Amino acid sequence: FALSASSAIAGVHPPEVEQQLSFIVGDWTIKGLEANYRDHCTWFDSNSFIVCDTSDNRRGNHHSIAILGWSAEEGHYTYQQYDDSGRGRAEPCYANDQKGLTCLGQRQTKDGLVQTRSYIWPTATGLGIRQEKSINADSWTDVGQVAYIKR
Repeated sequence: FALSASSAIAGVHPPEVEQQLSFIVGDWTIKGLEANYRDHCTWFDSNSFIVCDTSDNRRGNHHSIAILGWSAEEGHYTYQQYDDSGRGRAEPCYANDQKGLTCLGQRQTKDGLVQTRSYIWPTATGLGIRQEKSINADSWTDVGQVAYIKR
């Protein structure tokens, strides 16, 4: 893919955008799963994106990459994820009242339209991550919550 010269040299994001994303940077695991789970998140060139490389060996080897950034054109944060099954997803994200991000997803499944709200926020010991879902615009239900800690 070719980029125009103007978009290729647009520069890094405003400091407030980098600050909003920076809490995600780190080498993370889930307490009690240190031997089986790792999410290593680092800044990409010139703090343009955060790239998270995740290995989850709880049920076989599962590998995924997530990219978090900012879309100045659309005025929101972005989340893109790709995994070793060949699947991927892209979600818009917004600052939340926990000094973190809330990402909104949806996909069509055999059960109908599944919508998700994923929350991530900084905690005293790492990161909190929680997700809820709605199927066919029904009520929202909790999917689960985990606490990331530093490796």
